[in-house]
Amino acid sequence: MNAFGFNYRQNWELISLSSQDEVPYKIYLEKGQHTIRMQAVLGDFSGIISDVKEAVTELNAIYRSVIRITGVSPDTYRDYQIEASLPELKNQLNSARKLLQGAIDSLKAVAGSGSEKLTVLITMRDQLDELIKDEERFTKVIGSFKINVRACGTWLTQVIVQPLQLDTIYIYSPDVTVTVEHDTVWAKIAYEIKKLFYSFIVNYNQIGNVAEEEETDTLTLWVGTGRDQANVIKSLIDENFTNETGIAVNVMLVDMSTLLQATLAGQGPDVAIQVANDLPMNYGLRDAVTDLSQFEDLPEIVTRFNASAMEAFTFDGATYALPETQTFPMLFYRKDILKELNMSVPTTWDEVKVAMAVLSKNQMEIGMLPSEQVFAMFLYQNGGEYYNEDATKSALDSEEAVNAFKEYCEFYTDYKLDKETSVEERFRTGECPLIIADYTVYNNLQVSAPDIKGLWGFAPVPGVEKEDGTIDNSVGSTGLGCVIMEDSKLKDQGWEFLKWWTSAETQTLYGREMESLMGAAARVATANMEAFANLPWPVADYDALLNQFSSVKGIPQVPGGYFSWRNVNNAFYKVTTDTDTATPRESLQDKVIYINDEITYKREEFELPVAKN
Repeated sequence: MNAFGFNYRQNWELISLSSQDEVPYKIYLEKGQHTIRMQAVLGDFSGIISDVKEAVTELNAIYRSVIRITGVSPDTYRDYQIEASLPELKNQLNSARKLLQGAIDSLKAVAGSGSEKLTVLITMRDQLDELIKDEERFTKVIGSFKINVRACGTWLTQVIVQPLQLDTIYIYSPDVTVTVEHDTVWAKIAYEIKKLFYSFIVNYNQIGNVAEEEETDTLTLWVGTGRDQANVIKSLIDENFTNETGIAVNVMLVDMSTLLQATLAGQGPDVAIQVANDLPMNYGLRDAVTDLSQFEDLPEIVTRFNASAMEAFTFDGATYALPETQTFPMLFYRKDILKELNMSVPTTWDEVKVAMAVLSKNQMEIGMLPSEQVFAMFLYQNGGEYYNEDATKSALDSEEAVNAFKEYCEFYTDYKLDKETSVEERFRTGECPLIIADYTVYNNLQVSAPDIKGLWGFAPVPGVEKEDGTIDNSVGSTGLGCVIMEDSKLKDQGWEFLKWWTSAETQTLYGREMESLMGAAARVATANMEAFANLPWPVADYDALLNQFSSVKGIPQVPGGYFSWRNVNNAFYKVTTDTDTATPRESLQDKVIYINDEITYKREEFELPVAKN
């Protein structure tokens, strides 16, 4: 069977695999073992999806050609003479309309005229009818046109997903009548009553089976992300870790912001994973998490990771966590648009500024939202550092740091880059054919932007050309870590768990399980370099990531370090909103005073040496 359709129903139903005249199929099976394999396919929807995808590609091209003349916010009282400037526009609109109408007709034949999926396509078609009659109306409807095109792209994402939930598969002889147990009204009422009763006594934070408290070597593990991730983690623990070591693990899904309070109340876990990168050092100074340096094999274990991944988890000779994920910015680019504009992917910031001039002439720009990772990119490429050698003072008042901050601000003052709008959406529509964003955006685009699949790629971020001709494209990284709580009585068992969890084999299994469950959007940004290589990256994308990995630097965590980015960001917004009076140098150096005061205060609190004036 190449395709058998299961039509959507709100209730459970018993379906026999049957021909169109409802005669059940009879499949002859010989004695022995047989395998039943089912795979979700598009079936009759494949042609419809192909037409809509082609239409969306044309509509995006139309949008880009129009905004090159009108801009994204045209003057509705101005005559842009769109018809004269774009003589092929009417043919493009008719072509897109023909594709959409064909998709609408096919969808009605497959799903019926009452399908909710028709609404988006009909709305887009009706707007095309309006624009075909009068192309000059683009100035009045350009905003809604963009929204409708985006809705068609989202439509593609939703239709491609074809979920099917099965409860039971019956295999029976033709002379047997199948009956479904517990399908009576009374059985359903009894089930609902039981469900209500158990809702009062079931701990929904607990994942999977629970080991008895009397059992020895039972770890309590806190997980801070989603339930799907927690279920996969529990499954891997039961199948592998517990079987191999005999150490039972109770997994709980919790809000990690309660970790310190729970620990102080004696209700904390033994091990916590997927914690933010600023947590281990701050908790470690308060004797809340264990210094992993006490374990003899730590030097061997840290070789699994890029050295930059350990930066945020070490302080003053202590190591408070092992890295679990590591992410950093990459340069995403639209192949089709760069080809249209006869542009190449920029490798230096000087080339970026030239590219920005070309894009500006075509009513486009580069997308780069302000963030600590972006600032760290400029800081490290200019030779700056966050703190001095002994981490007692901020180094952001150095000449290198001031120059980096000035360059960072200029992109938003002199070049007017957008500070708020989602770069992913603007990349998808073509308004920003170049964006600098965290490399996990790759996962989102793979799933949420099927309309531009194959039309984009990514490369290492632009850098600064040095005197020897090499390009410094350093970037700052962030990520999640895993810790052992200091109050735990099972530290050795907790260490065995951390070693198992961060191993290449486990991280590879976890990554593949997540992708099989949730698709490419759930690809894990593992910090284990061997596991990272085992994930299903296309060769060109993997090479680009590996190239950028060689220039990744960590962002250190120090006592009072939370004041650093907070004040840099405050200085940034002062410069970019008060361009007449605020200068980058004065604004940053004023904030460094606050940063140093907080660092000194915290070092005194923890009885650490302070900087000498």
